[in-house]
Amino acid sequence: MVFDRIQTGILIIDPETHTIIDANNHAESLLSIKKDKLIGKICHDFVCPAHCGQCPITDLNTPLHNTERTLIAANGERIPILKTVAQASIGERTYLIESFVDIRDRKKAEKRRIALLAYLNESVLRIKKPLELTGENLRLIEQQVGSGDFTTEEIRMQIRLQFNNVKTMVETLQDLASKAAEERDDIPENFREFFIGK
Repeated sequence: MVFDRIQTGILIIDPETHTIIDANNHAESLLSIKKDKLIGKICHDFVCPAHCGQCPITDLNTPLHNTERTLIAANGERIPILKTVAQASIGERTYLIESFVDIRDRKKAEKRRIALLAYLNESVLRIKKPLELTGENLRLIEQQVGSGDFTTEEIRMQIRLQFNNVKTMVETLQDLASKAAEERDDIPENFREFFIGK
């Protein structure tokens, strides 16, 4: 019951022939193929793209524990998985127990995070120079106030000019964010709503 209900794909492999001896329901679902079609098939065709004679476990003696690998479904789809392989004795024989977890959602989340970071980085680069210039202008205004060579009205006009510059920068950022959110489908919905302002 546990074997069939656990939300992890499990295959039992004969280490000598690399054939699939048994599979649970979740493995069937991920591989898009029924158990009776899996049993007797070579594991390289589904859970390991390695060529025969290059099995990481039996040929290369490489342990696999939560290692990122690719699952090949019956329809040809390549599914990223975290794979663990352990040896287990059943009766008088030793088998490989391969368990794997679908990480497609995790991969999508990683891509979205990278896309969001790239967008934020682009925004910072676009606004950095104008902000630096505005900061320099404000320091000049500060010096002018202390020098006594400028009237209050002249200083007020310069401050108003810098205020307008800051306002323009904010509007530019908002416009950039809105366009990016409308055009790119890799931005999460909650960020999209925030950027667009809806």
